[in-house]
Amino acid sequence: MWKARSKLLFTVGFGIPLFVFMQMFMYAMYKIFGWDIPFNLLWLCNHWMSRLGWLSIGHVLMALVLLTFAGTGWLLFDRMIKTRAAVRKLRSMEDRAMSRKLEARYRHLRQPGFIVVDKPSPVAFTIGLWKPCIVLSTGLLTMLDAEEERAVVYHEVHHLWHRDPLKTTLLSVFSVMMPYIPVLKHTSKQYSIIREILADNEAIERTGNAAGIGSALLKLIRACPEPWRIRETAIQSSFADTSVNVRISRLLDPEQDVALTLPRYAVFISATVILLLSVLFVWSIG
Repeated sequence: MWKARSKLLFTVGFGIPLFVFMQMFMYAMYKIFGWDIPFNLLWLCNHWMSRLGWLSIGHVLMALVLLTFAGTGWLLFDRMIKTRAAVRKLRSMEDRAMSRKLEARYRHLRQPGFIVVDKPSPVAFTIGLWKPCIVLSTGLLTMLDAEEERAVVYHEVHHLWHRDPLKTTLLSVFSVMMPYIPVLKHTSKQYSIIREILADNEAIERTGNAAGIGSALLKLIRACPEPWRIRETAIQSSFADTSVNVRISRLLDPEQDVALTLPRYAVFISATVILLLSVLFVWSIG
């Protein structure tokens, strides 16, 4: 059920921006290079609106296209640069002996990469775009017992295997750059929650119970790790920063379902905007 929900949300959160980007790209190519675009799904609407004699809004649409493409590219580039800088800083703080020790201990999990930073406060997250790795702090490893450590590692390994830092970042950037499609913001938030639940499920399945992951999560919350600027805009998935209340409720009662409400107003506004953009793109071309 959770896997199906995750796939559905990612399909919606990625598919809608992809559709809008394709329309914008075709529109830009037509305006700049005069490409003949075989996109006449709204041909009747196009000619109907043209006959009304409405003023051209081509310039407004072109500004929207350029702003969306440039903004999306800039945000992704900015996060990639900051992620590389964050990884370099983490490497400078690394306890290499502990990192190699954990890599040897968890080699059976497809040889995940670890960065153990010499830091007294508890930290656990997965960072990276193309080759993500798990970041833990020496303070966290000192605080957890063996079962809790395994649960945290299994949780983060799930994020690493499924490239969650990259996927959640993409959905987040799309929701920021397309505020006129409000369902994307809802999709991005719900997708992050479900990815955390699936990572918790991975830990429960591998350890055989919810005690380890539940206890580790509570310890991190009680420790109140201070905000760490290195993670603010990097491409990462954190262990204890997302949907904590929902996860604790599920760990206490694994049979409990999490109600994912359908934002009808956001869906209606988003569908209307997509339809309107489609009409306007075709109209301005025609």
